[in-house]
Amino acid sequence: MSGLTTQTAWITNVVSIADFKAFARIDSSDSTENTLIESLVFLAQDMAEQYTGRAITYQIQQLFLDRLPFYADEKLQEGVYTGADLQANSNYIVLPKPNLISVDHVKYYDNDNSASTFASSNYYVDTSSQQGRVVLKNGVSWPTASELRNANAYEIQYKAGYGTSNSDTAASTPKLLTHAIKVLALHLYENREVATSMSVNMIPKTLGMLLEPFKIKRINTPLGI
Repeated sequence: MSGLTTQTAWITNVVSIADFKAFARIDSSDSTENTLIESLVFLAQDMAEQYTGRAITYQIQQLFLDRLPFYADEKLQEGVYTGADLQANSNYIVLPKPNLISVDHVKYYDNDNSASTFASSNYYVDTSSQQGRVVLKNGVSWPTASELRNANAYEIQYKAGYGTSNSDTAASTPKLLTHAIKVLALHLYENREVATSMSVNMIPKTLGMLLEPFKIKRINTPLGI
């Protein structure tokens, strides 16, 4: 199996407090709710990430795999699976949570948990595809050791999000996605309870339409993350 962990979490909100106040028609000079607004914008962005399966602002992810390549003859249960996109004898690995910025390293671990680094000269990093990939160069095989540990034998660490760093990540986020985060944050601001006697505060359908173009859909892999 495999697992995706966050090595460095995102810290940059796409929407600033000032931008949200302008969008929500809140007096810019009133700072009494700044802390609340910042937390709601953070929550809205986190919800957008969870819904779309994307890394929105700069972060570092680590993908762990038990083995390479993944064997296609494993018995599967019914259902839809998401995770690292591996095929039998494939020469590439699709990395979850685009957009891919760069790959820091590919490592593999032996039975004693000693790590070895797979030289970057053995592969190239595809950042042009919608979902980034680590692609082997011609004549190269995935790294092996005499005795790899049975769990999380391979590690790929990579940077993801729009832009290239915390300094430009917010400005590089698509405007449609930024607008969706504003809409969701405003919905959370105006509806602070799950339900009232008047209505059930469900997220508007319009928001789903704004986020849908960015949603990652994968149904061809049994590696659950």
